[in-house]
Amino acid sequence: MLNVVRNVVQKDLCSGCGVCAGVCPTDALSMKIQENGDLTPSVDVVLCRDKCHMCLDICPFSQGLYNPRERNTELFNLTSDTKYDADIGWFSDCFVGYRRDETLRKNSSSGGLATWCLEGLLKRGLVTCVAVTRIARNKDKGFFEFYAASSVDELRQSAGSIYHPVELSEIVKEITADRSKRWAIIGVPCLCTAIRNSVQLKKTVPFVLGLACGMYQNTYYTEFLLSKSGVNRTNIKKIEYRRKSDGGPPSDYRFRGTDNRGTGKEVPYRGLPFYLGKNAYFRLNACNSCMDVFSEMADACFMDAWLPAYYQEPKGTSLVVVRNRNLIELLREGQIRGEISIDKICPEEVVESQRGHVRRKRELIYMRRGMREPDDTGRAKPTAMEKIIWLLQRHAQNRSKRAWVKYGRKYGRLAFWLAIVDVLFMQSITTIVWKANQLPGRLIRKYRDILSRMKGKE
Repeated sequence: MLNVVRNVVQKDLCSGCGVCAGVCPTDALSMKIQENGDLTPSVDVVLCRDKCHMCLDICPFSQGLYNPRERNTELFNLTSDTKYDADIGWFSDCFVGYRRDETLRKNSSSGGLATWCLEGLLKRGLVTCVAVTRIARNKDKGFFEFYAASSVDELRQSAGSIYHPVELSEIVKEITADRSKRWAIIGVPCLCTAIRNSVQLKKTVPFVLGLACGMYQNTYYTEFLLSKSGVNRTNIKKIEYRRKSDGGPPSDYRFRGTDNRGTGKEVPYRGLPFYLGKNAYFRLNACNSCMDVFSEMADACFMDAWLPAYYQEPKGTSLVVVRNRNLIELLREGQIRGEISIDKICPEEVVESQRGHVRRKRELIYMRRGMREPDDTGRAKPTAMEKIIWLLQRHAQNRSKRAWVKYGRKYGRLAFWLAIVDVLFMQSITTIVWKANQLPGRLIRKYRDILSRMKGKE
């Protein structure tokens, strides 16, 4: 029997979007958190129809490797003025900017343009509902859930990034039950692709907005950070992954979990959250088979402006890759009315802002998959150090999930670290070797900078 559980979940390729469970015509699929912390569908084989495989038709990972370019071309290479970039795919324009309302901008992850666009779609009647996230009332499927926001006030309550799998099955069922409504949905690339692949959602979801993605973690990542924040995972009122600091650079943000008593300490991002993400702790294995950085199936993709010109702007700045002309008109109208500030930016700078993600997801994917890289890519081949780092990441990805459920949940973070002390040791050695290899290049660049300054003074 062909279904997404047998062909995707059992191969450890599910990202937990839940769209398959939402469109299943017999309700044979249901989303559950598995023992390793991954959110995946389970199947009732009695209800599952043989030869249906509707779930496989929409899943980005049904063929194993997920390369979005073919579908991106079908959807967006429609006019003569459409532009192309080898990493972004087909698109119409790229913008950099922010919303002018200082309070709303501060409450957003970066410059607030994603929330502003969703508000604009609602205000202009282009959609009647927006699928956004909130703290889940039932934690059986994780800490967050999608819900239908039908007003600007409801929409603003959900502003901010979430680094946690959130499944869409109940919203999909709501969409298909009432086809009179028009929806906008925002999410990570794999979720956007599943929505675009669904024939049932084609007319009722006219706008799909995406987020740039550099791989993310399963539910245990949030549990671990909540433990560090000093709150119990069963008593959560609020979770902030990117709590901005006052006056600091945009990268100086913190994680904070808040319980019903209002307690919970901040965890600097450059500490534990960055370490876990960089070293692939709790990573979803599906991310290792995904080449989509810029949500190529989405009408627009939003991301942080990690570029030198915007590093010191504490309120944050957004980059947007737009593929839908309606959204370009929306942005221009907002600029005329003074609601947002935007400028065009070249696609090369957009790619540069996500250089690490591009290298990891698009250039090193053949190494991760054990596949022969095409000869015509023009990419730099993986270095020996990158191969070693990948082997350690793959080990840390699996070991961290087992160690947290077996030791960390019961005995705390110290027990977790002790259970993977060999992984920590090997990662420390690798970091030392990597820094030693980088040192000559850094010294040469510093020497050249000194010479150029001396020549400037002369």
